[in-house]
Amino acid sequence: MSEKEKKEELLEFIKKEKSLEEIGKHFEISTNEVMGLVKELIDDGYNISEVIKNGDVQIMNKGTTDFTADNHYTIYTDKSNEKILAISDICLGSKYQQLTFLNEVYKKAYQEGVRKVIICGNISAGLLPSKSIYYNSLFKYDTQGQAEYIINNFPKIDGMTTYFITGDKDHIHDLKNSESIGKMIADKRDDMIYLGPSHCTIDLIHKDEESGKVLEQAKILVRHPKRKGAYTVSYKQQQYISSIRSEDKVDMILHGHYLQCEKMHFRGVDEITVPGMTATTPKMKDDGENNTTGAWILDIQMKKKGIEKVVPTFIPSYQTIKNDYLTAKPISSVDTPNVHNPSEKEVYINRIYRYIKNGMTLDQFMKDVGISMVEANGLVEMMKLYGKPIELVYENDQLVFHKRRPKGKLMCATRDKDGLIKTEMTVLSDTHLCTKEQQLTLVNAIYKEAERRGHSIVLHIGDLLDGDYTQVRKEQTYQLFLRGFDEQAGYVVDMYPHIDGITTYFIQGSHDETHKKNGGATVGTWIERCRDDMVFLGQDKANFEVNNLKILMDHPGGGNAKSYSYRPQQAIEGMNPGEKPNILLQGHYHKSYYMFYRNVHSLLVPCVVAQSQFMKKMNLQNVVGCYFLTIYSDEKGNIHYFEPEEQLFSSKDIDENDYKKCKKLDIRKNNKGKDKKIA
Repeated sequence: MSEKEKKEELLEFIKKEKSLEEIGKHFEISTNEVMGLVKELIDDGYNISEVIKNGDVQIMNKGTTDFTADNHYTIYTDKSNEKILAISDICLGSKYQQLTFLNEVYKKAYQEGVRKVIICGNISAGLLPSKSIYYNSLFKYDTQGQAEYIINNFPKIDGMTTYFITGDKDHIHDLKNSESIGKMIADKRDDMIYLGPSHCTIDLIHKDEESGKVLEQAKILVRHPKRKGAYTVSYKQQQYISSIRSEDKVDMILHGHYLQCEKMHFRGVDEITVPGMTATTPKMKDDGENNTTGAWILDIQMKKKGIEKVVPTFIPSYQTIKNDYLTAKPISSVDTPNVHNPSEKEVYINRIYRYIKNGMTLDQFMKDVGISMVEANGLVEMMKLYGKPIELVYENDQLVFHKRRPKGKLMCATRDKDGLIKTEMTVLSDTHLCTKEQQLTLVNAIYKEAERRGHSIVLHIGDLLDGDYTQVRKEQTYQLFLRGFDEQAGYVVDMYPHIDGITTYFIQGSHDETHKKNGGATVGTWIERCRDDMVFLGQDKANFEVNNLKILMDHPGGGNAKSYSYRPQQAIEGMNPGEKPNILLQGHYHKSYYMFYRNVHSLLVPCVVAQSQFMKKMNLQNVVGCYFLTIYSDEKGNIHYFEPEEQLFSSKDIDENDYKKCKKLDIRKNNKGKDKKIA
């Protein structure tokens, strides 16, 4: 028997633990030769344990995988930002796999400029014993069959590299057959790089080509935990981040395994839970597991040390394909992207609409553009046909353009990728104006950024004012710099940002409602009467619709939960069938969090106010910031891409004397057509 044959037979013999004496007797060789062969196998990469039990050396082949190893890998990039596709739990070899969706995601990601993909485990369906009631949920039953299927069918696109770890299902191959399916795949596919089992820390590095100096870098931890997720989507992830020592913290964590979708910034870490890419299996149904299907495109913008910000795009799958394993075809190329090209007329209408300012007179417009009254009226009708909310109304004996949005459905004809309708808006909440902790300068900064981005819609999710709780909270008397209905409502009318082309839709929260409880006056009604750019939608909750997207604006009651996801999960589960919105926006909690749950895109919207004495006393975290949303949907309001871009402010941005020196932001045109800017 050759040495190679001896090694192969030895590996098979010690799949179950054997003593050194048993091995020597079986192979009729000395114990020293046995130990020599074991040393060579370890050097070859096999995970072989050697322990002393009851005075005897016990040896066992645990496969080629060391599940306890700290895996590190470096990815070099030639720019300061890198777009990656993050996917997980693909489970190829299962009858419930969704290879067609996986192919579509790869093609979409490629068209978005993605060239690097990270898989957070469970690339294969794993193995099941033939006696298992779920055995027939597989169509590839053994290690070799699943490995070959993945090698031959996993998406392959020139220029795209897939980096992957293995998960609990993949590890069954190691434990049953002492074979690493990850290594088997990587050996045959030069575009797929195996990073190790369970977890890997990736150093994403941008170097100067000439000097080799590191310009920007980020540390990303990819994990596939063993434990099942908790009822509250965010609980396990928050628990893990809380357990990390500061010296061990990374910039970003990508979590697989949980079959959920969420994003949060917690303890300085960008955490993203990556959903699965498989239909709900019989075992999931029996176990009552919630199964979310989709993928993330993450635009990671780096700085010298760490991540500057992450701009995420979530691609959901609402309907899985039955028997996809029978019909899916492998891809090895990319189709030309289907991009909507607006007609010359559409481009012209969009340009004219942008030129017209709210309050501009018809006479001024006709003079500027050089057209007649008939042509001007024709343009107004044409803009309406293209979904532009514009009217001509009489004011002071002359016709004036009004671009104020109605309270009902809004429509916008702008289209972008895949011919989908593009909707953009800014979302903020809990500004608590008239308290000494207010941060109106930051509110102004958010509105300036909204104007720069071309947003015409701002949604405010309640507690515009700090209100008047002085009857029950005596200490509030000393925290307010303006008190009572007249002073606070007047302050909003005078000082809240006012920019031509931007309409603010707002609801009232519990603090705003105090004026009604104290004196029967609804502050939102009076603000709307005095400000033509602010639309009051109601107390606590309101439905807002744009481009057939149903958005629920919600300012709930009650205190914070330890788990970020608990309150929005409660809200979504309390909704009646057929009443669920596309998007749920919740204020009140002063937290920032995104979750896709039961086909609802849910956001906890951060505040724009400094931490109050009450929150300090109760040890409540106060997250300051906003969201800039970009949504691509079809005519029915189904969301195909959801981009919740978070902007957070740090303690350095907070000014404790903001209420004393903040200036008004007012960017409007006066009657003479000249820009009026006060900032």
